[in-house]
Amino acid sequence: MREKLRDSQLGENSTQIAADELREFLEADLSGARVDPKFKEELRQALWDFVQGRTDRADVDGS
Repeated sequence: MREKLRDSQLGENSTQIAADELREFLEADLSGARVDPKFKEELRQALWDFVQGRTDRADVDGS
């Protein structure tokens, strides 16, 4: 039961990110780490699909 509640909350609040989590994520840019170009492109495409999906859903919902 608790897991269902947590999953529904994550779905509703998926755009909310704690500042410290975002900071930790962005610190990787400062370390000079190299990114595999194939992985980078796959991630870019996955993120674009995610954004497009949310936009399409908002258009259908009228939000």
